[in-house]
Amino acid sequence: MTTEFRLPDVGEGLDEAEIVEWLVAVGEVIRRDQPLVEILTDKSQTQLPAPVAGTITSLGFAEGDMANVGDVLVVISGSEPGKAAPEEDPAPAPVEEMTPPAPLASRPKTGRRPKASPSVRRIALDRGLDLTEVTGSGPSGRILESDLDSVNHEGPALAKPGPSPSPSINSATGAAPSIPPVLGQMAPGTHPLRGIRRVTAEAMERSWTIPHIHGADEMDATALLEARSALKTSHADRAEHLTPMAFFMMAVAKALRRYPLVNSSIDMEAATITVMDRVNVGFAVATANGLVVPVVHDVDRLDLFKLADAIAGLGRAARDKTITAAQMQGGTCTITNYGSLGGRYASPIIRSPEAAIVGFGSIQIRPSVVGGEVAARPTLPVVTAADHRIIDGDLMTAFTEDVMAMLRNPITMLV
Repeated sequence: MTTEFRLPDVGEGLDEAEIVEWLVAVGEVIRRDQPLVEILTDKSQTQLPAPVAGTITSLGFAEGDMANVGDVLVVISGSEPGKAAPEEDPAPAPVEEMTPPAPLASRPKTGRRPKASPSVRRIALDRGLDLTEVTGSGPSGRILESDLDSVNHEGPALAKPGPSPSPSINSATGAAPSIPPVLGQMAPGTHPLRGIRRVTAEAMERSWTIPHIHGADEMDATALLEARSALKTSHADRAEHLTPMAFFMMAVAKALRRYPLVNSSIDMEAATITVMDRVNVGFAVATANGLVVPVVHDVDRLDLFKLADAIAGLGRAARDKTITAAQMQGGTCTITNYGSLGGRYASPIIRSPEAAIVGFGSIQIRPSVVGGEVAARPTLPVVTAADHRIIDGDLMTAFTEDVMAMLRNPITMLV
């Protein structure tokens, strides 16, 4: 029996998707529901599972190609729906029997993208390891986390580009920021615009037509850090994921309720302004493949701890590439925390069709005037970008000042 697996309608109102990565090869025996391919639409990146078990006969597209809904992606033969194909042992060989991977410099690259789960790819990126030079010990040569451990111990990692940044307080952990070791790396030459970078480029091109105005300020973050520390101590069972980002988002959500015009969008063709009845805040997450923006829905209805858990869960799903389209839709305003890498100020770009974006810089010890004298205090830079077709400078400033007032005295937004 032969089965043609076609690109399904993934329910996003879109008619095409990009083939990001094949997770199987021609001739490979697969199980039903085994991931076949990763696809990327304008809304999300996801894996498509096999509808039947069998053997891969052919692949309809190359990585980087665009496929239309209904196009044949994979032909599977040799099995019937619901019947199991011979399964490979998913467990790795015992440690004492495993042959550790050779050092990076001693192995040639294969030319085919290595098999690895999204979480393993993220770990490799963080450690500066090149997966094309790692030998996988899992089924069908799939790279396991233990393979990365062996390389990390026995072979050199990729060099980190550029000088190390000056230490700063990471707004999520309180530690020095972690710079991805392969950030900004690409070989000389012309490359196709693919993947999340293509989606980002298209979104930014749309957003660049918005007439932006920016307002920047800096505030004393002493009370903010003290509040976070006190809550993590007094509510240790609920505050596992409590970071300054949760405070940022809660303050922005409350300010959006107080200034509803900031929580709006404009349609020039229809000559209308729509004020949103929900407060759904997106937040930028840097992943191994580019920037994605998960959305926390109804932020103003969540307490601080539930909000922190929601942020942590969505961030993890974004990095592991398990995030759904629904979790990235419906945003009414966005937060970007470029301070996680040590940045102080930036000029964020609004995500169309939203009307504003709020950027937070790194919390660092800086000179500050306290009681008429200069003192060393932790300060937080805040930048708001607003759509000047809807929002004037006075409204943007009032909104930003409201956000900072709540962060200066966090108890005011918790009671």
